[in-house]
Formats: sequence, structure tokens, C-alpha cells
Amino acid sequence: MDSTNRNPEDDSEDGGLPSVDGTYKGIHINTPLSRTDLDALIETFRKKKTMLTYFNILDSDPEVPSSNTRTFRFYVKRWICNEQQRLHAKYVASILKEAAAHLKRLPNLNQASTALSKQITICGDLHGKLEDLLVVFHKNGLPSAENPYVFNGDFVDRGKKGLEVLLLLLSCLLIFPDGVYLNRGNHEDHIMNARYGFIREVKLKYRQSADRLLRLIECVYRWLPLGTVVNNKVLVVHGGISNITDLEWVRSLDRHKYVSLLRPPVTESSAPGAELIDKMEWKQVFDILWSDPQGIEGCVANTLRGAGTYFGPDVTEQFLKKHKLLYLVRSHECKPGGYELTHGNKVITIFSASNYYELGSNKGAYVKLVGPQLAPHFVQFTTATSRAKRLTFRQRVGLVESSAIRELSGKILASKELLLEEFKKHDPENTGLITVTQWCTALETRTGLSIPWRMLREKLVNMDAASGKVEYASTFQEHIPGKRASEATVAETLYRNKSSLEAIFRIIDKDNSGYITMEEFSDACALLEEHLQNPLSPEQLVDICSSMDINKDGSVDLNEFLETFRLVDMGQGGGGGDDGDDSSPGEETPK
Repeated sequence: MDSTNRNPEDDSEDGGLPSVDGTYKGIHINTPLSRTDLDALIETFRKKKTMLTYFNILDSDPEVPSSNTRTFRFYVKRWICNEQQRLHAKYVASILKEAAAHLKRLPNLNQASTALSKQITICGDLHGKLEDLLVVFHKNGLPSAENPYVFNGDFVDRGKKGLEVLLLLLSCLLIFPDGVYLNRGNHEDHIMNARYGFIREVKLKYRQSADRLLRLIECVYRWLPLGTVVNNKVLVVHGGISNITDLEWVRSLDRHKYVSLLRPPVTESSAPGAELIDKMEWKQVFDILWSDPQGIEGCVANTLRGAGTYFGPDVTEQFLKKHKLLYLVRSHECKPGGYELTHGNKVITIFSASNYYELGSNKGAYVKLVGPQLAPHFVQFTTATSRAKRLTFRQRVGLVESSAIRELSGKILASKELLLEEFKKHDPENTGLITVTQWCTALETRTGLSIPWRMLREKLVNMDAASGKVEYASTFQEHIPGKRASEATVAETLYRNKSSLEAIFRIIDKDNSGYITMEEFSDACALLEEHLQNPLSPEQLVDICSSMDINKDGSVDLNEFLETFRLVDMGQGGGGGDDGDDSSPGEETPK
């Protein structure tokens, strides 16, 4: 999709789309949309799950021969394609064009009020999980002026029904313009969509019309507001803020020109300083969509994501004070319980896609801001509950962990040629082996990911037992499963040993500053050397301490210390067991 040479708004109303003729057996919708149309869309989008479930039953039924099942599936799939429950491309385009026209009239920051409703609901990332959106509507009701919603970006990618989620949200916006506020997320971006599946989804569902629809979707993205301010008291943005975020600047910029936030705009002006101004403006939008909160003070580049910032509690405090706000609501990060409060409860993270990594990996949540002070009340939920509850705590943690390792392996494979070149520089004799330090340095240099590679090596690569070196060719295996079937997950071991690790941290932190410096770490290692068979060299000490310093600020805080041991765990057995979490979906927890 070439967005640089073609403006989707220039396309004609009907260009490139098949007409709605007598062969179409799906629903028909009106312009403008009505509540009846919304009900029909929900019913249509929901129906396909029934057919897929039926396929799964057939596949697992021993009395149905596999050849019969395959034949049946082929003809039924062909029938679905031809007879169609899928919404006609003409109607999809109509919703997208009408939504873009509506969004174009909105300010960069939505202004939401609870004067009539006395409350407002905020949903986080949905990532193409239609079931989660329908659960929210079932539990909390459809949007209206009396029941307003803010949907905080990342509607698509990863999940299989991103287009259905997007169309439902846009339809709700058009039918209930005073009850729905949509924010742009970092995945409302065609470059992200190319990487994480949404473009492929659209092309599979609408083969002949995909290019036209994708151009219209891109137009919708460009006009999505960048955030929502509720009662002039609470800011809702997808990612977060930075130390240069200025809401007045955000309100005045031209959001439509940001086709993709991953590509800074090139200024057309030749005036001195114009390019600098343009990039500073771009960073205003970039930080809002991509940033994450951190536990320590300050504002630094977000090296893990390679975009946005990590902002500390001091940055939050200064920002809220400057703009006379109570707190900040953001999304962008999956949380086990669906939400998290940080920075003295001044930053709320809300994530609404349950089972995000794998079945049972996390709950989804939404937050209701209630009353004149907009007090947050959280509601948790999960889809496929009956299956998820049968998973033990150890199994749920293992699913999250294995999924994260698979994703990291994918990033490594994407840099395979560069990595091999780097590895071979350290292996002139072509032994297939390099040191751990050389392996870590090569990965950080070529992937651009500043994460504790040394601690992850047990999960990512094979080691040569005789030399203790890395067999670097094994780096490119897609996924390395656990070394032993009975091995405890690293996260489980962390929970089991957390109190001991905290005590060790306090001992090493001699000045009780809450941080371990290189000097304190070296002193602690010096005391242990007499008990070690192979004492560590000064270079090894520096390497280990640097790997603990995840955010590269020159010291190690407690979270980084615990994370290091979580990742380096050698799996000395230990049972799993259920954690006893029997809380039901929809548990409401006022805060």
C-alpha cells in the first residue's frame, strides 16, 4: 500500500468496488447507519464462530472419517465465500468513508463530559478480539449519550477479527456520536499492520477490494483523534507522555499528515529551522502513542520498543500539575489482571484484550470513571472462561513466557543475515562457537534491542558443555522449549524466591538508596569469592551488572534485580500447582 503517492480521500465513491447484486446473500445496511444496522452487524460478525465451532467438533469426532470432514469443510467454506455472511465490500467502504468524514470534523483531543451520564467507560487495547468487545458491551451496555465510552486505540492487529472490531467501533461512533470517543493507538498505522497481520487479514477477507479498503482505512487512521480529555480533569491517550509533551501543541498540530508515526515527516519548507520544528511536532504525537511509564524518575528513550519514552513519576507529576489534571489513563501494555496503577495511582494502564498471549494468559479489563471526582472502578473479564479456569497457575505463566520467547525469536530470525555476519567476525577459525559476551553484544548491536540477553540465553540458544561457549548457529531455531518437562517456569521460581531476593538486594544496597551501584555489586561479589570455585573477573562483573541494568541508567533497582533472577533461573524443579485464583469474570473492584 503506497500511501505517499495516493490520497485515499481522492478516490471516487464507487471506484474499484463490486456492486451489490442479487448474488449477495448478506445483510444490507443504510446510510446513515441506525441502531437496527448496528444490531445486524453484531449478529453477522458473531455468527461465523458457530460455523468454526462446528468444524472443530467434526474434526474431533472419531465417527466422522477425516476424508468426509475435509470434503464437507471444502464445500461449506466455498458456500460461505459465495453465499456470504460477510458484509459486502460496498458497505464496508461506506462505513469507512462516513467515519472518516465524521472524524475529520473532530479536534485533535476529544472533549468528553460526564455532565449527563455521571460516568464514562474506558476500554484499552482490543487487538482484533471481537469476543472481548462483545463481552464489554454485554456487561456494560451499548454506547449512548447516557453510557459513553472511550476506546483507547489498538483496535486491530494480532487478533483474527480486527476488521470487524474496527467496523463496529466506527459504526458506534456514527450512530452514537455523543457516546463514543476513539483515540489513535500505535497500531493504527499501516506499517504496523503490515508487520502484525491486519493487512493480511483484510486481503484474505476481501481479495478483490482489499487495496481500495486499505486506503480508506488509512484515511480513518489519519483522522483519529490523538487523545480524550474527560471533564478537563483526566487525560486518556494510548501510550503516555514525555518530558516535552505539551497539550496546547498537540491541540494545534495537523494530525492528518501523520500517515505512519514510524516515519518522521519530511518538511516541505525551506525556512531555517523548519525541519527541526516538524520533527519536534512529530515527537509530540510519537510519544503520546508509544511511551510507557517507569518506576524511577526521569524520561529516557524507550529502547525496548525502539520508540517513545519511559517516563517517571516526576514527569507525570509535572505534567499533571502543568495541565491541572487529576491523573492519566493509558493502555499499550498487557497486564495480567487487565489493569495496573503506577506513579502513586496517577497513571492507570487499562488493557481490554483477554487471553492476549495464549489462552489463560491474562484477564481483560475496562475502567469506569464515576462521579464528580471521576473515581476509577475496574471491571475484569475473560473470554473462554471454562477452558481457561482448568489451567494451573504454572501453565498460565508458561503460556505467557513461551509466547514472549517465540516473538523474540521472530525478531532474531528477521536479522539472521546480519547476525551471522557479526557472529563470524568473532569466529575466524569457523568453530561454530563464540563467547557469551560476544553473542550478547552481537544481538544487541544487530537487533537494536537493549534487553538482558545473557539472562535469556538458556531459552534462546544451545551451549557447548565442554567450552561453556555459545553454539551460535542454534540462535536461529524458531523456539527452544523448556529443557525438562518437570522444569519450573522462571516466573514461578521468582514468586517462590521473591522474599529471599529482596533480602539479598537490601544487603547489597549498603546505603539503602534503593539502587545497587557497580561499586556495591563488586563489594558483594568480593565477599562471595572465597566460596566460589571460579571467581569472576572484573570484566565479568561489569558485564553481569550491566545486564541487570535493564534501562541503562547506571544503577540497578529492585525491579531490575528481581527481573534478572527471573530470567536467569536454572529451573531446579519445583511443583506448579494452582494459585487458587477463582475470581469470576466481571469482578468489579472500586479504587
